[in-house]
This record gives sequence, structure tokens and C-alpha cells, in this order.
Amino acid sequence: MGMKASKEYSEDTINIPSLHRAIVSLMVLFFVYVLNQTDRQVLPVLIPAGLRCSFNSSDQCVVLITNNKTPKCDCIDFDDTQQGILTGAAYTVMYTLAGIPLARVADKTSRVIILLAGIFFWSLMVFLTGFAKKFWVLLVARMMLGIGEASCNPAAYSLISDYFLPLHRAKALSFYHFGIYAGGAIGYSLGALSSVICWKWTFFSLSILGFVTVLVAAFVLREAQREAPLLKYGSYTIKETAALLITTKPYVMLTTAAAIRHIGGYALGTWLATFYMRQFSQDSVDYGINIALVVLFGGSLGCLIGGILADRYSTSKRQAKAYVIAVSQCIAAPCIVAPLLVPKVSTSYGLLCLAYLTAETWIGCSAAIVQDLFAPSLRAQASAVYIAVCTIIGGSIGPSLVPLILNVSGWDACNKGMGYALLTIVPTSYLISAFLFFLVGYMMTEELIISDETIHLTYESSEHSYSVYDSSTEVESASLGSKRKRRSKSQEFTSSQHETQLYT
Repeated sequence: MGMKASKEYSEDTINIPSLHRAIVSLMVLFFVYVLNQTDRQVLPVLIPAGLRCSFNSSDQCVVLITNNKTPKCDCIDFDDTQQGILTGAAYTVMYTLAGIPLARVADKTSRVIILLAGIFFWSLMVFLTGFAKKFWVLLVARMMLGIGEASCNPAAYSLISDYFLPLHRAKALSFYHFGIYAGGAIGYSLGALSSVICWKWTFFSLSILGFVTVLVAAFVLREAQREAPLLKYGSYTIKETAALLITTKPYVMLTTAAAIRHIGGYALGTWLATFYMRQFSQDSVDYGINIALVVLFGGSLGCLIGGILADRYSTSKRQAKAYVIAVSQCIAAPCIVAPLLVPKVSTSYGLLCLAYLTAETWIGCSAAIVQDLFAPSLRAQASAVYIAVCTIIGGSIGPSLVPLILNVSGWDACNKGMGYALLTIVPTSYLISAFLFFLVGYMMTEELIISDETIHLTYESSEHSYSVYDSSTEVESASLGSKRKRRSKSQEFTSSQHETQLYT
């Protein structure tokens, strides 16, 4: 089966990479994301595995953390509240502050150069983390690390959206988001190695991989040519860009829904290892390997299923992506309850895998909706704002809510209290976000879609020829204050249409 594609714009046609180059570039971006997610997850795993000296809660916690310490490896002393800040706000605040201006620079210059600079700075900060001996040094290193990572996702989202046609965009972004689960699994596995190597060497090893990745990415990644006018009305100022984002109702609702969903995700991700250590008295080898398998297989499979379903149903209805997310989160909410309550650890891990399978269908679909809503010249900035809001709300509130609930409720942090705290946060965020994602789908049927691209695809074989539905947008005036009208229709591929230019 062969595939031909054409991509029409108001004035000209832009260049997109060949399928082979697009896939290779996607793999490199995926590996970058894996490294970022490994570092995000490895810190919460290493904390109960020996990085933190004591939990100061009960003799049981102190004994466990002492047994997990490796010989001649210094630990750092801090409490639960400081742990919440370290794994949450310390990273997310800097990530948010740096993300939006870096994305704007990426939209106006080279996304590849911005991405490479971010990977290099991230690798440097990871390397310096391994030298931390005091809490404040570790805190500053994590804050600076957020700046390095801030450039990665907006640039990667925008590049992937140029590399792949909209009909395949959700699948491509879902594959990219496999990095969350692959990186999370690697992070948990590295925690299991804390009985063999010092936690410092974990950070040193990650930094070396980061520096090598800079060289590989520089060799492979190429900027998609954007000389052609991607939007009829030229580039937007900062004020105009902000006005467009704020007045696009589906985008505002989508960002709100994703931020609330991230509260539960960050709370679970940053405290899950501590939960199994405290409630089930497991060491780093046991919970490291088991959670790694759950995240890798349950999370990645759920992400893949979400992308496939979203692309399948959105060929006829663009808003189907939002509905797929909403339904999956409604199913995930009750599924996460059982793993946090059952008394048997093996049963908990099995049910946790099912919970991840249903819950993680959303992330690639949500990122694809952001790309669908805006023209290429705005995608990096729209993605940066989306990521910034989600990260600052989810990443700051989620990890900090757990110790707050424990302190207010008086639940025993080394018994079932950790499970109760997570049970209060995670299912609630799933259900609230599900309702908001439903609203996103409804709004997408009523609101203007700013992207002005029209896609024509044909899948040719010896027996069949298929036509594909997509939507186009007609804008009556270039003025931001003028009224806009949306028009949707079915498009059929014809041989007279211009072929997309390819570069290798």
C-alpha cells in the first residue's frame, strides 16, 4: 500500500520530511524525552532508596532507609514537606518560567538549536546534582535543571507536528509520550540498583547519556522548512498571541483539564515508591522492579491505545480525541482505588497495571489537540503555555498535597496514611478532568479552529482508493477583533492537486 500526501496553504506549500527521516527524527526526540523523564522519576525513587537520610516518622521508616543506604554513600537530610517541594515546585517553577520565552524563540528561529541547547544544559545540571551534599544544593540543581528541560517539549511537539500529517499526529505524539513510561520504568529500575551503586553515580550516568544525545540529535535532526507563509496574516506579536490563546475556548478548557489531570499524575508518580516502601515495607529492589514493569507495560500500552483510538475516530470528527480522553479517565478513576487499599502487595501491583493502562490513554491525545487547534507558526508557543500551566499546577500542587493531607489528617505516614492521601487526590483529579475534557469536545464543535491547513490523503492499492475527512477553516478578516467563521467539509484527493515537497 502506497501513500501520497498533499498539503495546501493559503499561498504556498511547505516542505515536510520524508517518512523515513520523520521516523528517525521521532526516535531521536523520543530518546531525549526518555532521558528527561528518567531524571524526573529517578529522584522520587532514590529518595526512599538511600538519598534521604531519614523520614523522621517512625522507627520502621528509619530502619528501612538505613538498610537501603549503600556503603560510603552520603545521604541528605530533609523532611516530607521539603521532599514535596524538591520533587514538585523546585522543578516546575523554573520549568514554567523558562518554557514560554524559549518556545517563542523556537517559533521564530531554529527549534533544533533550541532543543540541543536545552539538552546540553540539562545534562550539565544532572551532572552537578551528583555532587550535592546539602538540601539547598540539591534544590538549586533541580531548579536549574528545569530550565534545560523547558525547551524540549515545545520544540519537539512543533517538530513532530511538521514531520507528520494531522491524520497521524495523535499516534506520533502518543509514541513520543511513550518516553514518560520508558523513562519512568528506567528511573524505577535505577532505584533498584541503589543497593549496588551510590545514588550519585546514577546522576553521573544520566548526564553522560545526555551529552552523547546532544551529538546524536545534532547529526540527525533537521529543521522543517518554514519559509512559506504558514498563516495568512503573518506572525503574531506577544500580545496578539496571548489574545489568540486566551480567546480560543477549547484551548483554555483543554489546558485547565490537563492541569487538573496532572495533579493526580504528579502526586502518584512522586510518592508511589515511598508508598510501597512505607505501607508494604519493601526495599528498593522490590518496588523498583515491580513499578518499573507496571509503568513500562501498563502506561505505554495505554498511551498507544489512546493514540490509535483518537486517530481512528477523529477522521470523521475532530473532537473525538477529547471524548476518548474523557471516557478513559472515567474508567481509570475507580481502577486506581483498589491498588491503594488492598492488603496484598502482589495484588496491588497487578491492579496498578490495570489502572495505568486505563489512565494513561490521555496524554498523547491531549497534546495532539493542541497541535490541531493552531497553525504551525503558533504551535510551539501554544504547546509551551499548555505545558507550563499543566506543569506549574500539577507539578507544584500534586506532590505537595500528599504531605499536607498527612499533616492535616493525622494519618500515619508509615502505615496506610500514604495510601489514603493518594486515594483522596488521584481519583478526584481523574473525574474532574474527565468532565472538563467532555466540555473540550463540545466546544470544538462550536469554536473556530485557528489552523488553516487542509489535508488531502489517499491510500492507494491495487484494489481500493479511500477518501479521508478533514476540516478546513475560513477566516473572514485578519483583524484579531473581527468575527471569524468556521467551515468544515469532506475533501477528496485528486491528481491535479500539488504534491508535497519532500526533503532528505
